[in-house]
Amino acid sequence: MFDFKKAIETQKRLAARLDLTWEKREVQLVAGVDSSYDEEKRKIGVVVVVYKMPEFVIAEIGKEVCDVPIPYVPGFLYFREGPAILKVFRKLYKKPDVTLFDGNGIAHPRKMGLASHMGVILDISTIGCAKNSFFPFQSPGEERGEYSNLENSDQEKVGYCLRTRTGVKPVFVSPGHKIDFQVSRELVLEYSNYRIPEPLRMAHHLASQLFHEV
Repeated sequence: MFDFKKAIETQKRLAARLDLTWEKREVQLVAGVDSSYDEEKRKIGVVVVVYKMPEFVIAEIGKEVCDVPIPYVPGFLYFREGPAILKVFRKLYKKPDVTLFDGNGIAHPRKMGLASHMGVILDISTIGCAKNSFFPFQSPGEERGEYSNLENSDQEKVGYCLRTRTGVKPVFVSPGHKIDFQVSRELVLEYSNYRIPEPLRMAHHLASQLFHEV
């Protein structure tokens, strides 16, 4: 039985360790992380794709298939996907300078979305790029690059509603750990030719094929 009280205590404890500062270093390796599921077999497949910049070529791909530990519960994605993601990161030869997650960073009820949780645990720079928001939002203008601020229930800025492609639904970008608001937004936009940044699109594509390989 999943202990929600203990999980919330863990999130609050880790949130105290969040660091939203950026060292202004050159970004040479960027990773995208995504997962897929075989619900019948209760398996999760995780893919981490690492791109070399500025060439934007794939430098490394990590994969892992594990048992699904808990059902999906909004606000607790780390406890469902985190263990498998950690296994992939332990196998990577190259440590990414920045890692994008298909989930939230601090734009989360306890500021501990998947990107923030993974960032604190691994001590890496992470960005959350989610398709949905926990909080009400104002849509930005229709042009690529336009954005509006995303605020939590305490009216604190926690990210952006960002238009990554003209006329296409926006995404919700929030810093995860060891990165700031502006750089998070700029990098997601820089890596997006479509709605979703390319490292996440490739991770999603490869993750969706995992259970055809097993």
